[in-house]
Amino acid sequence: MNAKPIYRQSALLSVLMLLACGLVLSSCSKEGEDIGGSTLIKQYGMTGKYRFQVIPAMMGTIPIATGTVDGTVTDEGNGILRLRFTGFRASPMPFEMSVDSRFSVTETSKGLMVHNVDGKGYFDANPPADGFEPDDDPGFEIPDEALEQGLHSNGNSKISGVFEKNPNGSGTMQYDLKLDPGVALPVVVVIKSAQKLN
Repeated sequence: MNAKPIYRQSALLSVLMLLACGLVLSSCSKEGEDIGGSTLIKQYGMTGKYRFQVIPAMMGTIPIATGTVDGTVTDEGNGILRLRFTGFRASPMPFEMSVDSRFSVTETSKGLMVHNVDGKGYFDANPPADGFEPDDDPGFEIPDEALEQGLHSNGNSKISGVFEKNPNGSGTMQYDLKLDPGVALPVVVVIKSAQKLN
């Protein structure tokens, strides 16, 4: 009886079993990645109604105005969140701002990182119903057509930031976001969740 063919079959069988185990583990890992965002959303209670502090800042560093607005964060499925608020206005900004952005999250040692979903970020800056007062100087020139028709990103605004523990030590989690409006304004909009309303 020849032992070589039996040894070869045994070795081949071992290699095939290792490959099969590798494929199973790889597919399990991919499934874990696919549901990771959805799991984090539920685990950290990221959805709900919020009161947001909104700070339009020139070049992202010089605050122009500050105020609060109520908005929502909803779960759109597949690990995607949607942030929406409308009608924010704080002097001297000559517009009423509305934001509608979608993003996903991943977990890091510093908290949850927010990642923009491309083509799904809407920023609208509409002229207020009561008109623009010339004395309200935002600190930069705004084209006349923008004052008449508003500014609209048409899906090109981008959001980034974190969902992390509130630095005041309360143990609550808060959004700390930056929105690049994607319009012809030298402004970055800082959006922080000041309070969860439900």
